[in-house]
Formats: sequence, C-alpha cells, structure tokens
Amino acid sequence: MGTGRNTRRASGAGMRRLYIAAKAPRPGLVKTRLARTIGQDPAIALYIAFLRDLAGRFSGKGLEATWFISPDGCWPEIEEATGIAGSPPVIGQGPGSWGERQDRLFAAAARRGENPVVLIASDSPQISLEYVQAAFTRLETHDLVLGPVRDGGYCLLGMRGYHDVLADVPMSTPHVLQAIRCSAVSRGLSVALLPGTFDVDEIEDLAPLEAACRQRADLGETRRALAHAGGG
Repeated sequence: MGTGRNTRRASGAGMRRLYIAAKAPRPGLVKTRLARTIGQDPAIALYIAFLRDLAGRFSGKGLEATWFISPDGCWPEIEEATGIAGSPPVIGQGPGSWGERQDRLFAAAARRGENPVVLIASDSPQISLEYVQAAFTRLETHDLVLGPVRDGGYCLLGMRGYHDVLADVPMSTPHVLQAIRCSAVSRGLSVALLPGTFDVDEIEDLAPLEAACRQRADLGETRRALAHAGGG
C-alpha cells in the first residue's frame, strides 16, 4: 500500500483498529451521482462536511482511527479541504477494485497484529461512536460484522482476524452485502449484522440525512452543508 504525508503506522498486537475510507474531494471522484442532481460544488462541499464530522467524532476516542485514502498521497488535499488537525495515521488504498483494496487492508492489518479491525465508509456520516463500539462488541463472538445500508450494500465491515470473504464479490451492487454473508458462511464463519442504516449516493438519500441532522448534535458540518445545498 502507498502512504500519505504525515503517516504513522498503526501497530500493536491485539489492539482493535478503526479505519475510515476517504477519497480526495475532487470533481468526478466523489458524490458523482448526487452531483448530477444538486450540482458538483454542493456535492463536494457535502462530502467535505462528512469528513469533518467523522474526524471530529472519532478523534481521540481510544480507537486509533486511521484514514484509508484514495488516491494514494492525497492526504494534503483532504487535510486542506477539511481542516483536520494534527497528524492522524494515514494509509493509501493502492490500486485495484474496491473489493481488492479492502481485502489488502484487512490482510495487512492482520500481519501487523491489529485485531479486531473495523472499516467504515465516509458516505455514511451519521455512523456514531456507539455504532462502531457495537461492531467491536459483536466481533468478540463473531468472525465478521456488517453494517447494512438500505440499497443492499454496507457502511461498515469488521473482521476478527483475516478472512478471504471478498474474493469474487462484485462491489456496488444491490446484493453485495448478501454476497459477502454467503461467502463467509460457505467458509464456516459467523456473521453479525448491525442495525440497518443508509449511505448518501442519490438525491433520495438526503431525506434520512436531514432527519439525522435534526436529531444529532455531532452532524453540524453536514447540517450547514445541507442548508447551503438547499436541503435541511
């Protein structure tokens, strides 16, 4: 894997680890489907707000959150856009499909002695500290944990140890979560599901996001970006 600037490697056998997947906030790279309806600039501003809210929520919470970024080396760009302070650990996603990049992350984490490991998506800014803590709790008794979203995908994937469950699973389909579950079960692994939630890809995903913003104090950046985009 490549690494971004200000990188420090996470290590420590038996230490649970949280990764946050993030992309450089560039036109054509983030929120492309949403941009077709609300406009490119508002869509990118909304994504930047997602990153800011996630950074604020998961900084210094004892989870050793590491940013899992694409493309490699884009951390200065993310840092400048979001104003994330300090020098958090950063790891580049490297080449390949999203499934291949995730698989490499979990395999490399296991080699470093990180266990269990949870990866969350930045397309779901409402993921709470309690949601992530619940994932780690499930991993005390299960091999895998998944956080379902309503389009058939997932916003969270966690593993206790490394398991080759992503091979040949097509990403970004309405059946990806079920395919991962089937892959795990076929290998004799136990799978836990967290309560279902949503991610933000399309215009219709803004309604549940607006509802979450009304109920949550830790979505301030997202709330402001929604207001400027004409929502909220």
